Amino acid sequence: MNTLARRDRRALWLGALVLFPVLAWRGVVAPLAASVAGAEARATTAVALFAREQALLRDGPRLRTELATANRLLASESPSLFTAADTASATSALAAWIRATARASGFEEFRVEVAAAMPTRGDVMVVQVDVRATGTIATLATWLARLDGGERLLPVERLDIAADVDGTLAISARVRGFARGGAR
Repeated sequence: MNTLARRDRRALWLGALVLFPVLAWRGVVAPLAASVAGAEARATTAVALFAREQALLRDGPRLRTELATANRLLASESPSLFTAADTASATSALAAWIRATARASGFEEFRVEVAAAMPTRGDVMVVQVDVRATGTIATLATWLARLDGGERLLPVERLDIAADVDGTLAISARVRGFARGGAR
């Protein structure tokens, strides 16, 4: 076998001395450092979660009474809410209710259009309709009184009124309604 020249052996040793630390870094140190950093992040998350859970345990009795109060309030307001399985049926019920009150108030020309439902969390859905109508000031006052004093919770979010030359009012309004999810 052919022996390497002294210069070649020195070059191989120098290459090994450079290559060994690089391989050690890439194969051992870097993965170990990443693992330690990941473990620290998980530990920090676990500590924060534990602190939140302790706060919930500490506030448990107060939260139970607040939940009971909220449920009582919701139950007392339930007659004011529509009952619907989804936002489409809740919006349909609101539109029908608005049409009925507009007819009963004396509006001859009116149009109800579905507006975007508002995102909610929980059991109560918030739906909206846009109303466009023409009538007199007395008709408008009667309609608003029916919405305000009716058995449903129907806030008027926006009301625009424009008067024509003949005294007729062009009315544009957005009415919001609330519905409990599911048939109860």
